[in-house]
Amino acid sequence: MGIKRLSYILIGITLSLIMLFTAVDLVAFNRAHYLESFIKHQIPQVTGRNIEDLQYFMEDLLTYLKDDRELLDTVEIVNGEEIQVFGERAVLHMVDVKVLFVRGRWIRNVSIPILILLLFYLMKKDRGWKKSLAKTLYYTTAINVMLLLTLFILMQIDFYKYFTYFHLIFFDNDLWILDPSKEILIQMLPEEFFFESAIKIIAIYMLSLFTLGGIGYWYYKKR
Repeated sequence: MGIKRLSYILIGITLSLIMLFTAVDLVAFNRAHYLESFIKHQIPQVTGRNIEDLQYFMEDLLTYLKDDRELLDTVEIVNGEEIQVFGERAVLHMVDVKVLFVRGRWIRNVSIPILILLLFYLMKKDRGWKKSLAKTLYYTTAINVMLLLTLFILMQIDFYKYFTYFHLIFFDNDLWILDPSKEILIQMLPEEFFFESAIKIIAIYMLSLFTLGGIGYWYYKKR
């Protein structure tokens, strides 16, 4: 495989990573998304907390996951006593989740300069780089759309099964298994919330892909 061809493949990969992790961030750190879920799934009734308290808890959690605070030590006042909102297992699991978010942002941020360098390299070394880039955008879109459609179908068939696989792949412990009768984190964020989040991430990712793929297809046919 030649260096130029490898460079175009790497452009497709880096673009995919940048768009994917950006889509994840846009959904995962969208406060309105959580508020919508709290109302839709009647989380105040489930947890016994009002919307303002739930938003306060969520704000602390998101700030922690964004690595803007060191500890997840959110407290609330119950019967005049200050107690920890999240249980020990939930807090330990969030340590692992935070690592995934930090690594995802690192991958995205590293991919951006790599993409720029690859583009500059091809602009210098490949006289037909515009048409080759357009082709790369088109094929990157086609491959990702096929993968996303497969994922979407699997989610529709049995979301719980594949959500479980996700945890088994990315976590080396069982801290993600929380008791919904005791742990407020799982009460605040039920399985339905994660399904809806995944759908939104896929939708944003698909929109980005179709935009780039459309540009690539238009330019390739134009030339």
